[in-house]
Amino acid sequence: MPIKTEDPQALEKLDAKLKKLTELQETMKEINLILRNPKTTKEEKIRLATQKYSLKSETVEKLMNPQYSFEKPGFQQWQLSNNNQEINRLKKRIASIAAYQTEAKAIEEAGELPEFSFEGGKIVDNIPANRLQIFFDGKPDAEVRNKLKMRGFRWAPSCGAWQSYRHQYVFDWAKREFKAGEAQ
Repeated sequence: MPIKTEDPQALEKLDAKLKKLTELQETMKEINLILRNPKTTKEEKIRLATQKYSLKSETVEKLMNPQYSFEKPGFQQWQLSNNNQEINRLKKRIASIAAYQTEAKAIEEAGELPEFSFEGGKIVDNIPANRLQIFFDGKPDAEVRNKLKMRGFRWAPSCGAWQSYRHQYVFDWAKREFKAGEAQ
């Protein structure tokens, strides 16, 4: 299940996931060192990998005998690269969620959401809900509704607004499209 930005435990969940992937990266490297060491025998490699890393002997056998002739024994380079890329992605996601939570806390303490008025309505940057909301004075015409739908907005009867997840490009588009002014 994906970890949502507005989830209060998002940072803890992502930190746990990052820790698990970092440990996996180190384990894969260490197993590769064992399996690619030319000085140890096959039996020693199996024994070391099964004892130290709790791997099954069948798994170690598979790692020692790759499917293709051009592959080296152990975890392949693409597996290490993919895992490392996921680690880097998670680090960036943790930083962005930390920034979001700081911003949301500041807005909640201030008690006022940023609003941008335009002729016929207003745009509200609802940071605590992680939504960009557009309130119209009346029902917008079909062309405007189609443009909103194409940009990821959906009608939310619960709050009486067209809303989308907060993204800078959607926010910029809405301000340009409706010629919205600064916060009022």
